[in-house]
Amino acid sequence: MSKIFKMMHMLGLLSVGIGASLYLFTDFANEVSGMLLVASLIGVGLLIMAPYPVALVFDWAQKQNGDNASK
Repeated sequence: MSKIFKMMHMLGLLSVGIGASLYLFTDFANEVSGMLLVASLIGVGLLIMAPYPVALVFDWAQKQNGDNASK
């Protein structure tokens, strides 16, 4: 399960990176369609990245619970 979230996180980072580079390094963001694309890439990328840290916390908590049960 964690591998799926990790791949989603990498895809989100790629999406945010592409959106940021379009915004910073091209004139594409000056047009309305470019603004929509850049905002969509950055927004969707951030949404896709969000579950991975939560999954890491859940994995950590399960490992902590397993360590306490063995003591």
